[in-house]
Amino acid sequence: MADSVEQYLADVPEAGRPWLQEFWAFVERRVPQLSLTMFRGVPMFKFADSYLKGYVMFTATKTHFVAHAIDFDLVAETREAIRGAAGGKGSVSVTYANTDAKPRLQQFVTDVLRRHGYLED
Repeated sequence: MADSVEQYLADVPEAGRPWLQEFWAFVERRVPQLSLTMFRGVPMFKFADSYLKGYVMFTATKTHFVAHAIDFDLVAETREAIRGAAGGKGSVSVTYANTDAKPRLQQFVTDVLRRHGYLED
């Protein structure tokens, strides 16, 4: 289990590192007041004192990039909108080869941030 963002990044498969860095930077550019915090060994952007009040998190597996949020309706909409996407109740998973999914995943992140009051309509 990673103790820091740097350790997490070093421990993930090489193919996932650019995706993580891109999406972390995407959030940081949109909402500079948010910063990554470690949650169970994974960096996340937590919106309140509890992750149950909202977050966005990204993980990297051997073959997939995964975006996570507690906004299950937005997760489901995003999975349906991306060809070949998979994931569980709180995640959208895409293969690294599916770079066409990035704009829709960025829209998902934007929608989550907007819902939690970080971006205006």
